[in-house]
Amino acid sequence: MKRIFTSILFCFLFCVSVAAQPSQSQFQKGKAQDSLRKLYRFNKTQRKDIEHKLLQQYNKTHDKELFAFLEVLKSMVLMKPNSPFVEKFRNEVDAKYSAFPNVQARAYQILGYHYFIGDINYEKAFDAYLQLEKLLEIYGPKVITDYADYCSEIASAYYKFKNYKKAVELAKNGVNYANDKWDFYNTIGLCYGELSQADTSIYYLKKAVAEAIQRKKPDIYRTISLGNIGNSYYSQQKFQLAKPLLTADLKGALRIDDKGLAVGAAIPLADIYLSEQKWKPADSLLTMARTYIAQSGQTERLERFFPIRSKYYQLRGHLPLAIAYRDSAINAIKRNDSIFNNLLVMRVQQRTDMEKLTEEKSKLENYRKVSQIRLWAVSIILILTAMGILIVRGYRSRLEKNKKHIEELNRLLALRQQLSADMHDDIGSTLSSISLYTHSLLMQPQTAAQQLILEKIKQNAQHVQESVSDIIWSVNPHMDQMAQVVARMRAFGADMTEHAGIAFVFNFEEEVIKLVVEMSARRNLYLIYKEAINNAVKYSACKQITVTLTGSNDRFGMEISDNGIGFEIATQHQGNGLQNMQHRADEMNGTLAIISKQQQGTRLTLNFTLSKNS
Repeated sequence: MKRIFTSILFCFLFCVSVAAQPSQSQFQKGKAQDSLRKLYRFNKTQRKDIEHKLLQQYNKTHDKELFAFLEVLKSMVLMKPNSPFVEKFRNEVDAKYSAFPNVQARAYQILGYHYFIGDINYEKAFDAYLQLEKLLEIYGPKVITDYADYCSEIASAYYKFKNYKKAVELAKNGVNYANDKWDFYNTIGLCYGELSQADTSIYYLKKAVAEAIQRKKPDIYRTISLGNIGNSYYSQQKFQLAKPLLTADLKGALRIDDKGLAVGAAIPLADIYLSEQKWKPADSLLTMARTYIAQSGQTERLERFFPIRSKYYQLRGHLPLAIAYRDSAINAIKRNDSIFNNLLVMRVQQRTDMEKLTEEKSKLENYRKVSQIRLWAVSIILILTAMGILIVRGYRSRLEKNKKHIEELNRLLALRQQLSADMHDDIGSTLSSISLYTHSLLMQPQTAAQQLILEKIKQNAQHVQESVSDIIWSVNPHMDQMAQVVARMRAFGADMTEHAGIAFVFNFEEEVIKLVVEMSARRNLYLIYKEAINNAVKYSACKQITVTLTGSNDRFGMEISDNGIGFEIATQHQGNGLQNMQHRADEMNGTLAIISKQQQGTRLTLNFTLSKNS
């Protein structure tokens, strides 16, 4: 263990020392953080040594992310049930760690796990997991290095509350980035089983079996998935397919003495034996199941046990016992429903408590602000009185100008909102109608000439609809933040390249999403980007397109490169696409450069200064 600790710590410190180099080093640093956190969590004796080494490295490098990571490690240990420290830590996460998304994600994971397991406050747990989900969506697995484990943990939380669709969504997001995919496939299979999609459930459970075999995991993993497949066949009444799989699951559970797992296989297997009129093995399995339920304390399994035992006595002609077990089955179902309903009621109460706490905090904050405003108001009045009538008049004059300016801004804002809504409701719906009517005509017999004209109308209508959608988006005042622009750019690029079978790499600096870009520049930026991506997909014959966005307080830069066949810029200079891009760059007072060489790909760079009015 000492050697493992030394190896992980050395790797981490090395990654810190090269963190100023390309992003791959930053990624390695994040992975080393993940390994070091696990070591810190499960090895109490080495925590002080880890803290000392990290503090030494921070004093040497002054790496703020390193210090933030150390703080989160220490906070993980300090979290105790119902401790006031937890709420203090929660309130500081965004303010202290937003500059370090990987550390911020880890902080929210620690909070979510603590609330879910420690405080048993599911509402606060899901609040923390929701924040973690947002970080996963914004930054993705290239920045959030423990992406797969986070997806798995949140999916398990949704599974507990029977939100199977959301659990499947999270598990599918994480499975492609997991080293060990067994848990993901098994969870997805179980969720589809609960959603009564047996065939899909079996498909993913078979992938779980293959993963267990390929990774040479302990055999119990394979038999668990086999048992889950058996249960899916059992739910479809395919008893001959289910029987050997459930038998393998039962044997595996007995080998490791997992009584709860054994019960899960024994009950449906007993029912299969009843269908075969093999009374003795069915009775033996049911007796074992009842004993193991009591020993494991998993009384929720009685809901499945009692109906099969009732069925056994009914088939054997013992009607009084059959009726008694049927009544027990009804009571077990009611008890399980009551437990789950109590869980939901607990969440509702926790949500109410959170809302009350938030309301109290809001009142306190408002009172503090009002007190500050009153203090400032009194001070200003005294100052204005002392300075005399001329300064008061000047102050009033400036207020009037500001008021008019605000009114003008509000008028423009309302105009943009109205324009966006009108275009969406009127023009957008009309174009949609044209596309639908044209599509309807195309479904009817037409001459070749008519067919060609209708296809042209449909294509033009769709093209105009896309252009109108871009215009609506560009004038919408809610889209002035670069976060929305980046999201739209990423979605467009991913969609175009996916259909063309081209790899798409999208990188951006954190400062970019904090920028505010005025409407005209935002529209020109997006249309230049869109034209460049279209050209690369259609003409470059490339295998990969890479987009990089950089930004600061007053500068923005974009680079789009591909590894395609390139082109001779001199011969393509008269094309409308390149001229349009140059024209849009000139409107932004930006610089546009395109470098392309035959068989060496093409690189486009755009740089412009942000307007102070943005």
